[in-house]
Amino acid sequence: RLIFAIDKFQVFGMISLEIIPAATSVFVVLLFLAYSFAAIGMLLFGGVISRDPNNLHYQSLMEADDFVDNEYWANNFNDMISGMNVLFNMLVVNNWTNQASGLEYATGTKLPVRLFFLSFHLLGVTGIGNVITSFIINAFFQQINTVKQRQGPDEKVEGGTVISGSRAIFNSSMITG
Repeated sequence: RLIFAIDKFQVFGMISLEIIPAATSVFVVLLFLAYSFAAIGMLLFGGVISRDPNNLHYQSLMEADDFVDNEYWANNFNDMISGMNVLFNMLVVNNWTNQASGLEYATGTKLPVRLFFLSFHLLGVTGIGNVITSFIINAFFQQINTVKQRQGPDEKVEGGTVISGSRAIFNSSMITG
C-alpha cells in the first residue's frame, strides 16, 4: 500500500507486480537446482551433523570452532528443509564457509565437501543468481518503456503547462479569480 501511495513509487510498484509472472520460470529453475542439491546433500552428508554425543562424528565436529560458536546445528543435511536452509544461506552468501568447515570436520574429508559447496556456488550463486539479476533488470527496463508508451508523450501547451499522461503541471500564479 505504501508504495502505491507515493507517486514516485507507483511506477516501481506497478512494474514489480507486472514482472512477477515472467520471473517465475527463472525462480522455478533455481528451486529445482536447490532441491536437487539438497537431495544430494542428504545422501552425502545426512546425519553427520547432530548434537547427539553418541554420534560418531560429534567429537570431530566439536573441533570446528566457528561452526560450534555460531551454533549452526540446524544448518545440516539431515532433512530436506535443513538442506534447503543451508543452500539458501549459500545463495545470500551468509557464512557458508563456516557451514562447510563444520561438514569438513564432521566427515573428516575436505574434497567432497568443498566440491559440493563449490559446485552449488558456481551453478546457483554465480550462474543462476546472475541470470535472475539480469532478467529482473531487463524486465524492469522493458516495463518502464511500456509504461511510458501507455502514458503517451508529454505535451506542452500555452502558458507553460506540461501534460504528461493523465497529469498536468502548470504555474498556479497565472490563475485568476
